[in-house]
Amino acid sequence: MTLKIIFNADDFGISRGVNAAIIEAHNQGILNSTSLMINQEFATEAVKAAQKMPNLEIGLHLNLTNEKPTANPQDIPLLVGADGKLKNGFVNLLLLSILHPRKFAAQIETEIRAQVQKYLATGLKMAHIDGHRHVHLIPAVFKIVRKIAQEYNVPRIRVMNENALNTILQNESKSWLFDGGLIKYFILRFLTWWNGYKSDIYFYTILFTCKISREQFCNIKIPRGYNAVEIMIHPGKPEIDRQYPESVWDDNILSPWRSVELQTLLNREVLNNIHGGDNID
Repeated sequence: MTLKIIFNADDFGISRGVNAAIIEAHNQGILNSTSLMINQEFATEAVKAAQKMPNLEIGLHLNLTNEKPTANPQDIPLLVGADGKLKNGFVNLLLLSILHPRKFAAQIETEIRAQVQKYLATGLKMAHIDGHRHVHLIPAVFKIVRKIAQEYNVPRIRVMNENALNTILQNESKSWLFDGGLIKYFILRFLTWWNGYKSDIYFYTILFTCKISREQFCNIKIPRGYNAVEIMIHPGKPEIDRQYPESVWDDNILSPWRSVELQTLLNREVLNNIHGGDNID
């Protein structure tokens, strides 16, 4: 069976430059999937572009950490600050889920449902759900995401099932030793195990998050037992976003790696170096 290769661009709708990069990467490169941040300033622009790209698979990039929520801020006081914007990072959300489980679950479900409903109101099909900064893997959040995905027949939820040893052995770069990639891997891998959700789609590669270059695709073999592989990638055009500094709330949008990841997606040779590994466990 042929291994399906999913190149998924996160952050669709976060900025003009990211939108432009995703459009180019799909129309001229190998990008075949993206995740839409429905509560971002440039989501409307992204939706209009998506409607002109029928072959681009699109899902929800659940955002519980940054900028304005989709639900009424008064209904989710644990999640927002005095300015009405989402105020918690990954760690704070995890702590809130432990310290205030009932209130947290109720308010998180309110916001998630608001984002799902706003997404579906665009008329776009929801092919998957994942989370900005991987917040959907927090157990209390994942439980709600899984329930809502079942309600709306969403085919897949992103999980962290990567085999780090395989990735390390197949890559010469050791950047994961210095930029927190390995720590992130262990945390998300543990949460995936805790959530008990199995997927036949393999994830590659959390170790090189936001630093995906051509070098990460040199005869890569995906462990057996999977029907597909998802590569999470973050293309962008910082040269565009630098023209609108008032709209940039995350410095990562301006990272030169955004351009590198776009160039990776424009290189069709990348596809020829990803293989199903029949002899890899």
